[in-house]
Amino acid sequence: MLEAIREHLGDRVEVTGDGAGAHIVLWPERRTTEDALVAAAAARGVGIYGVGRYFLRRAPRVGIMVGYPRMREADIREGVRRLAEIL
Repeated sequence: MLEAIREHLGDRVEVTGDGAGAHIVLWPERRTTEDALVAAAAARGVGIYGVGRYFLRRAPRVGIMVGYPRMREADIREGVRRLAEIL
């Protein structure tokens, strides 16, 4: 996952939670909304989740959660490549 993110997204996102387990959070550098990212990803067949709903108060910035535990490496790479089209 991290290799694919570095390859396709580079410095367009900040990555956190990469040592936590089955999900990571991507913090896009460009201005957008979580709803717009989730919808654009879904239109490309990629499921992501906005992190805003996990904060008690307003999230400090737009972030998306990406899960990967039961995915094949090729599918992960393709999903990240598709995310790169919208980020």
